[in-house]
Amino acid sequence: MDLPMFHQIDHPRRRRPAEYLAHGPQGRGWYQDAHKQHNVKRHYAFIWPKDGKNGTRWGRVKDIMKNQGPDIHVAISAEKRDYMAHRPRRPRWSQTTRLDDRGPDCSLKSPIPCVQRLREGKMYDFRTRKFRRPFMQMWTDATWPEEPNNDVMYPDTLRDSSGGWWEQHW
Repeated sequence: MDLPMFHQIDHPRRRRPAEYLAHGPQGRGWYQDAHKQHNVKRHYAFIWPKDGKNGTRWGRVKDIMKNQGPDIHVAISAEKRDYMAHRPRRPRWSQTTRLDDRGPDCSLKSPIPCVQRLREGKMYDFRTRKFRRPFMQMWTDATWPEEPNNDVMYPDTLRDSSGGWWEQHW
């Protein structure tokens, strides 16, 4: 039996995850590499993003009790292992996409209607850890030290409402 020839490469070739298109070339459905997928069984995953503070399990349960922290999202994918490609990126779940220079992500394009009304015109404030109307002193992103960071009062870096990053100096 002849073995195939292999050569060294920098990165393996991977197929893009299937993406749901409402207005695809062949109508509504799941598409992968420009081909419509048929008989797709949807897989659902609950995504609970971290904002950097209270990342432990107990800390996140406390966030629910205090109505703080990011919302839990539902990711829908054509294959079970593709849920990571369909999770919302940080600018999407924090409602700060105008400050993000990357292209669109593969997450759902609009939130559930009841949540959309609650979040209308609001952004996630990383200082108060709640969704609020934008204002000048708002933190639109923050990076915290590694867990556990319960005794840390301020993040290492933060982003202001105009998109400028600020680093803490000691």
